[in-house]
Parts: sequence; C-alpha cells; structure tokens
Amino acid sequence: SRARAEAAAAAAKAEAFGQFQDAAVVDLVLQRLPQVAEAVALPLQAARRVTLVGSSGAVGVAKIPAEILDLVTRLPGAVGAL
Repeated sequence: SRARAEAAAAAAKAEAFGQFQDAAVVDLVLQRLPQVAEAVALPLQAARRVTLVGSSGAVGVAKIPAEILDLVTRLPGAVGAL
C-alpha cells in the first residue's frame, strides 16, 4: 500500500541520515512544513472574521505580516522542543 511504501521510504531516509541526525530532522520538518501550514490554515477558510489580539499596541491588517513573521521565527524552537 501507499502508506507502507511511504513508511519504507521514510525508514530508508532515516537510516541514510543516521550520522547526520540534526540535518535529517531539519529535512523532515521542512518537507512536512507545507502540510502543517495547510492543516493550520484549513479551519480558517470558513472564518468570516479574524480578530487579532496582541500586546504591541499595533492593530488591524497591518499587524498580520509581523505576527506571521513572529510565528515563523518561533517555529524552529517549538519544533526543537518536541
């Protein structure tokens, strides 16, 4: 089945990356990042309104890029903590 083939491919990749464990983790995270982003964004497709709450004082649509940048900047630390 497809799942078994993907599992076998992942196992082969993990073995190949055995001596480069950190690089393997980064590679796997980067490969899965688009899927994670899609899963996070999917529930937002039905949203009619988004309210941003923060402590910086800035409000409105202009705040969205900074919030996204902050989230992306903190993501590697969050993944590392897993």
